[in-house]
Amino acid sequence: MIVIIGASASGKTEISKILVENYNYTKLVTTTTRPMRVNEINHKDYHFISKEEFEQGLRNNEFLEHTIYNDNYYGINKKDVNDNALVIVDPNGANVLIDKLNENAFVVYVKTDKKIRKDRMIKRKDDINIIKARLKNDDKVFKKKNIKRIDLILKNNVICINELSKKLHLEYISYKNRLKG
Repeated sequence: MIVIIGASASGKTEISKILVENYNYTKLVTTTTRPMRVNEINHKDYHFISKEEFEQGLRNNEFLEHTIYNDNYYGINKKDVNDNALVIVDPNGANVLIDKLNENAFVVYVKTDKKIRKDRMIKRKDDINIIKARLKNDDKVFKKKNIKRIDLILKNNVICINELSKKLHLEYISYKNRLKG
C-alpha cells in the first residue's frame, strides 16, 4: 500500500487522484469528522461521519489507525483496507501503518514550500484564520523526523503534478520488485 504524507495543500490529494485515474490504484477512503468541502463527495473523498459515530467506531475497535487533526477525527476503517490501495495520512498515521504493515507500506512524503501551500489554500477559498492555524500546526506535525521511515520524498513546488505522480508510480513498482527479489 502507498502511504502518502504531506502538510495542508502540499498536493497529496491531487497526486493521489492522478494515481487512481492513470495508474489503476485504489484510493483507500478514510473516515473523518471534518465538514465536507465544496465539490467533495461523501464515500468518495472521505466517509464523513459525526464525532459520536467515530467515537463509537473507536470503542468497537473498527479502525486500523486514527488521529485528531485540527480538532477533527481522521481514521482508516479496517473494512476499507485493500492491497492495491493508496492512503493519505499524517505522520502518526504513517508510523502506525509502518508498524502494522512493515515493508508492505511504501511511505511517500510530499514536501512543498510554505508560501506555495498558503497560496493554494487562499485560492481554494479556505478561511484565513484556518490557513494560519494549519500552517502553524503543520510546522510542528509534518517534520520528517516525526516519520519512522520515508521511502520517497516528492518536492512539489514547480514540477508538473503529472510528472510527480508518474515518478511515484515508477518508484513504487521498483520498490515492489526489490521486495520480491
